[in-house]
Amino acid sequence: MLSWIQVPEHSGKGEENLLPNFTQNLTSKIDMTRPITFALACTLAIAATACGNRPEMATCRILEIEDAEFEVDVGDVDIEGGEVEMICDEDVVDVPWSEFRNRLNVDPGQYKTDLAAFDREINCLKDTRSGTKEVLCQAASAGNDFIGLKFNYDD
Repeated sequence: MLSWIQVPEHSGKGEENLLPNFTQNLTSKIDMTRPITFALACTLAIAATACGNRPEMATCRILEIEDAEFEVDVGDVDIEGGEVEMICDEDVVDVPWSEFRNRLNVDPGQYKTDLAAFDREINCLKDTRSGTKEVLCQAASAGNDFIGLKFNYDD
């Protein structure tokens, strides 16, 4: 908003001239930039926080389809069912065969000698930012849905 101040004219007749008050106008513009700057800073802070919580998905690659294992160490007996070993980003994970059978109706045992066929049948992703021990897998024969399968880190 423009305001006017009266400035005496140099003609010496005592007439006054109306000129815009630029200093007051400049001050009001500066005062308006503060709330705009604050609002912009808040918006950027919220956007940065929201973007930081987005999942970051990594594609998993099948390394091996392992048979059931029976290990005996001094004072320790370890029995494991069959597992599918895969690498997701930098993590090597083992997904039990039962997860594939029960959740996706796919038997990894049928693909032990043909990893390429299993890789065509199954597509898995892992959220690298999540602390959950779950990969999201999709079976080509089961449609487009991704289903969470529990895993263990490879030992």
